Amino acid sequence: MAAFLAAPQVHHVGLQSRNVEKGEVQMWLHPGPSILSGASPSSFQLSTAGAVAVLAVAQRRRVARAAEETKKKTRSIAKETLARLRSRSPRTTPKGQAKKKMPPAPDPYELDEEGRKIFPWPKSFAEIVQTSLFSTMNLIMEGETRIEVCFPPLPLADLDWNICDLTETRIVDANIQHAIAFAKLMVKDKRAFPQLNAEEALKKAQEGAPVQEPDKIKGLLERRFKKKPEGDLGRTVRIIFPNKPDMLRARDIHYNKWRKMDRPELLRRGYYNEVNEDAWPGPFEDVFVYIICQEAAELPKIRNYIEKADAVATRQGRVLRHVLFNLNLNKLRSDIEFQRRLLPFQPGQATSKVHFDFFTTFRNAYLIRFGKYTQTVLRDPFNINYVGAMYHAYPSPWQVFMQDPDGAYVPIWATDLRPSVQCVKRKLQRANSLWRDVGLPEDDSKDDVYKVADIKAAGTIQKTVLQFIKEGAGDALWWEEGFDEEVSRKWRLA
Repeated sequence: MAAFLAAPQVHHVGLQSRNVEKGEVQMWLHPGPSILSGASPSSFQLSTAGAVAVLAVAQRRRVARAAEETKKKTRSIAKETLARLRSRSPRTTPKGQAKKKMPPAPDPYELDEEGRKIFPWPKSFAEIVQTSLFSTMNLIMEGETRIEVCFPPLPLADLDWNICDLTETRIVDANIQHAIAFAKLMVKDKRAFPQLNAEEALKKAQEGAPVQEPDKIKGLLERRFKKKPEGDLGRTVRIIFPNKPDMLRARDIHYNKWRKMDRPELLRRGYYNEVNEDAWPGPFEDVFVYIICQEAAELPKIRNYIEKADAVATRQGRVLRHVLFNLNLNKLRSDIEFQRRLLPFQPGQATSKVHFDFFTTFRNAYLIRFGKYTQTVLRDPFNINYVGAMYHAYPSPWQVFMQDPDGAYVPIWATDLRPSVQCVKRKLQRANSLWRDVGLPEDDSKDDVYKVADIKAAGTIQKTVLQFIKEGAGDALWWEEGFDEEVSRKWRLA
């Protein structure tokens, strides 16, 4: 009997639990027959303490659940994406399969009748990136510090590079991937850059053109910047984006491509406006690659970055190399004239001076520009479609290719100076036997803007009536015929 009275009657003092995970707990207390029958009060206190402990656990779970829900509502998608990408293991080459390597040099060139190097038409984007790097390094080894590379980032069937929207996501991502591959190849190139005098190299690059913001550059030079340490640290490349959000997005989305190299710390990122910030550490890298410029108004920002970085590097006795990578300058130059007429008083817009004073100082290393045309004729089949391209890979001349019926590209003309867009069209018309239908003269020396000027007939059209009806009065675009305004003709050279 004593043993029965000492036993705690837990079924009378306890918890009625419903959805304990959600924190819904009800407690009930009932003395029960054990208390009335003379049981010890300590057993009742013990049961009450256990119930309170369970209540505390449920309360903690409810608080933790509320905190987790709050965290989900305020989560950072960018951080989650970055963490997910970092958690993935890098791709490995299957056993027995040879690892793909880029060839050390592009396909061998051929010599034309005049002894000029003619490169064949590229077969893939990997070959395009490889050849563009080959041509860029050749110019750098010859002492050039400002270089342009431009080609369509997607196949011709998917993209019209001449009129496309440069802000389209697929174009931006394709350009980022090509730029990363280009920069990696430049880092891997073991050739040492030529030693140049910093002041003379800057003077040669500017070609006597005034800087855009001399007062701000003077104030910038009063600051002290960290110099690149001595020693063989390897070649460093900095890819410059239009703004910080684009830079961070490229870091997160293409994380594996940034890191998949022997020394990923040699490949860095920046943005156009960082030179105007007080926290800018200075131009530490050797090569700066500028990509995905999305509108003409950003061209002065590129000029601002290059001029300020060059000024600081010259003060330190260093020479920087700048590469304009796939900016599609032809389209942006067209937008300059369009915006000047549409929005003449809007501040921050680019003007023609940014081309004549700055972008003419860049030497072209690699370029592909397609042209798709339709010609109406007064004979069967009445509408004739023809496709061609302008191609340049230093040290080859400027070449014009036509597309044959089988889809292959055949070279039809070469020149040492960059041909005008109108000239390329005329050469394609001649190659497709359409020159009579459009009224072109039999002498093809008048096709380009570099034809000998007729002083006696200055100011006249110098075109046949049919040619004037088909083409209009002009021979070239505004940036192609500005011989007197441009400070340099580097951009025209082969």
